[in-house]
Amino acid sequence: MKAHTKTLEDALQEGVFDIPEYQRSYSWEEEQREEFLQDIRYLPEESSHFFGNIILDEQEERYEADSGITVKAFDVVDGQQRLTTVMIFLHVAAELDDGVAQQLDLINTLSLPEDRLRLLPQDQDRKFFRDHILGDASVSMGTPSQERLQATYEDFHEELARLEEEGQITIQEMAKRLRDNFQLNIVETEGESEAAAIFEGLNDRGKPLSSLEKTKSLLVNMDGRANRNGNASDRIDDRFGDIYRHLFVLSNGHYRAQNFSEDAFQRFHWGVYDGYDSDEYFNSFETLKGRLYEKYRNEDYDGVREEIEKYSLRLWEAADAFEAIFRPQDRPPIVEERLVRLLNLGRIANLLPVLLAAQLEYGDQAPARMASIVEACEILAFRVYSIDRRRSNTGRSRLVNLAYRIRNKSGYGFEDTIQRLKEITQIYADDDRFKSDLESKSFYKDIASRDTRYLLYHYGQNLEIDIPEDTGSPLSNILEGDFQVEHILAKELEEAEIPEDIEDFEEQVHRLGNLTIANGYWNREYGNLPFAQKKQADSQREVAYATSDLRVQRVLADYPEFTKSELEKREHEITRYAMNEWALDYDVEHS
Repeated sequence: MKAHTKTLEDALQEGVFDIPEYQRSYSWEEEQREEFLQDIRYLPEESSHFFGNIILDEQEERYEADSGITVKAFDVVDGQQRLTTVMIFLHVAAELDDGVAQQLDLINTLSLPEDRLRLLPQDQDRKFFRDHILGDASVSMGTPSQERLQATYEDFHEELARLEEEGQITIQEMAKRLRDNFQLNIVETEGESEAAAIFEGLNDRGKPLSSLEKTKSLLVNMDGRANRNGNASDRIDDRFGDIYRHLFVLSNGHYRAQNFSEDAFQRFHWGVYDGYDSDEYFNSFETLKGRLYEKYRNEDYDGVREEIEKYSLRLWEAADAFEAIFRPQDRPPIVEERLVRLLNLGRIANLLPVLLAAQLEYGDQAPARMASIVEACEILAFRVYSIDRRRSNTGRSRLVNLAYRIRNKSGYGFEDTIQRLKEITQIYADDDRFKSDLESKSFYKDIASRDTRYLLYHYGQNLEIDIPEDTGSPLSNILEGDFQVEHILAKELEEAEIPEDIEDFEEQVHRLGNLTIANGYWNREYGNLPFAQKKQADSQREVAYATSDLRVQRVLADYPEFTKSELEKREHEITRYAMNEWALDYDVEHS
């Protein structure tokens, strides 16, 4: 290796820079952007700022521009987050200040004359960065890293304009400080294999590498070691480009996708790929790395290449399945309906390996079977996690191993999968336990509000009551909006308002039969009124049970009074509905 220190301006004049495919995508977010701006804003005059190491690997061939200019070309091993951010900052400064634009154009800081940019990201982000962020074209975002690039561009536009308008510092001064006073220590490596190995152990300025990013680098590195030609690297690059595009669903898919991350996806995939061992499941990257290194040390180079090919292919397939699960609107109608229910319910982390395996095995090609598996998963999640309140890791090993069997055990069919999901549900929440949970006198205190609303919403949708369909709130609003569980007989009723047949009011008030759904405003304003006053609107109130757009509320207006007898009858009806709706003896589609 060789190293030398240069200003940022001089460093950009070294040549042109490419971010290799084993590198991470752009990952800086608000915290890193703010720190970067503060470093520039508060740098004392005539002082320099050490901006860190930039590790480069010089490419074998120099870059020849259309003009005939020939310059060195480098792969950026470490420092791409900083260099990318610098390029965006200077571009924004040039857009906002003609003086900065002239200075940058004079010495070709951002690009070679009428040619390529000094820095280009990986293929999946290259067009977006070149033509949209630093160009005039309108290109839609397609990956999480493109969202972060866009956010950085917009942030810098807003902050630079604000700082100058408030007279704190000029845009020209900030650009000058960055170009002339930020110092880089440039380290050059020898060869791509060494570069990838170095990158594998690096974090870039406070933004740790995700497991998925480290995996990509590991596969490229080990392919280079096991195969001098590195002929799998292009396939790895292509597959990871597709993987990141599929994982954009974490940002723009069903809102439940935001509960997960790239690393969580990789963990779910590992369950499908290799089954369940707790140490390996939560450390899949280290496990994969250990296996590849062991094969390499034993000079089993074919084994290394086979593992790389198998793992990258399976990961690519799983990313496609993961996106499909969180884009239910793109699935066949029978699957969409069941997926939306399950996703709205939530509590699906343990079930995602099963869903991934089922999507890969059946998916859109056998939608009836896929829908049946999704339904079985919802029944399990609702009974075990929502109503029986089991710990979040309950059944994990059984479910992950089921996912592995679906994809890897020869002859393990659809009926086997359904039967196993029923068995797992039965183990933790059989009918007696499920019924007992529903009839608990402390149901309101024991069950999460969200799960209670989920149950009552579905119960209400099955009531025979005349209500305009287009006025009701959808399930997603009931669960995510300002809705609450309401006590029909209010918790703080005056003694004179308590029905005569309820002697143990405090033991009865939290039972399922006494619960319904109300929007937050309604519950705060009217929830403590006696039942008779809640039923009908009067001159002081604009809403009541009789005019509610929630079925589970409106039906209450038909009760002449709400006594213990009515409460128990209603609890029995809801329990009977739940036992049927989330039954273990359900029929399945076989087509």
